[in-house]
Parts: sequence; structure tokens; C-alpha cells
Amino acid sequence: MRKNNSIWILLMTIGAVFLIIGVLAFTRPLSSYVKLAKYTGAGLLLNGILLQAVIVVNKKYPRENRWMLAESVLDFLFALLLLFNPLLSFILLPYLIGIWILLVGVLKTLAALYLRHVVKGWRFILLVGLLSAAFGLGLLSSSFARAEGITILIGAFATIMGVLYILDAFYYRKREDTLDLML
Repeated sequence: MRKNNSIWILLMTIGAVFLIIGVLAFTRPLSSYVKLAKYTGAGLLLNGILLQAVIVVNKKYPRENRWMLAESVLDFLFALLLLFNPLLSFILLPYLIGIWILLVGVLKTLAALYLRHVVKGWRFILLVGLLSAAFGLGLLSSSFARAEGITILIGAFATIMGVLYILDAFYYRKREDTLDLML
């Protein structure tokens, strides 16, 4: 079996993107909110497309593919909501992102538990799922109702996720098993 270098590079890239979003959210929270409202839909659409590409290429692990398909459907649905009504996206951004992060977190948690005997990186997937669900609930809580507070919470989430993805990219870069579900 050959090493899965493309997954290592994707994990590293995702981590870097998360870190950039986190830094921007902390340094410029109000302008970051506007940019999040503007570009989150495009980002989710791109993520859904990338997951679909992984599903097409990944014929070896059909059980992983079902979970990735579910996540890509969530990404597409929320991308459509965010892209086709920018004003609604701006007003409801914390709720839309909160619900999306919560659902993806629950999905990743269930997938990690279901695939724990199949995927060696299941603990990372579980950690990402639990953190995502917690941050989703945090966004949905009324204590972060102001745009600045929401952006800071999203920045914290992005920073933590970025660090986790980069650390795991280094850890898994020499592993031969699949890590596609981590995306």
C-alpha cells in the first residue's frame, strides 16, 4: 500500500486555512463578520465539491464514503442557503453557521464511533466532532448575540481546529491507512 500524501497535504492546507480565519477573526472581528457572511457559502460549496471528489476517487472504503456523502449534502444545503440570500446570510449567520457546525459535529462523532474499528484516525475524527458540536451549541446560545462575540467564537473554533489539523497532518503523513473522513 502506498502512502497517502495527498491527504496529508489536504489536512495541512485545511489547518492553515482555519488558522488564517482564526487570526483574522481575532484581529479584525467586525470586518471578519462581514467577510464570513460573504464567503462562508462559497467555502461550504467548495468543501462539498471536494468531499464529492474524494467519494468518487475513494472506492476502497465504501463505509467512509457514506459518511462523507452525508457531510457533503449538509455542506451543499447550507451553501445554497448562504449563497442565494446574502442579506439573510448576514442577519442569520450565527444561527446558520451554528446549526451547520453542530450538525457536522454530530455527524463526525457518530461516524468516528461507527468506524472506530475501520479507521485508525477515529479518535481525531471524534475530537473534531465533539469540538464542532460544542462550538455549534456555543454559537446558538444567546450569550454571543453580538457580531463581535460571534466572530471571536468562530475565531477560537478556527484556531483550535487549525492547530489540530496541522498536528494531525504531521502525525499522519507517514501512515498508510486512509484519512479521507478527516476532511
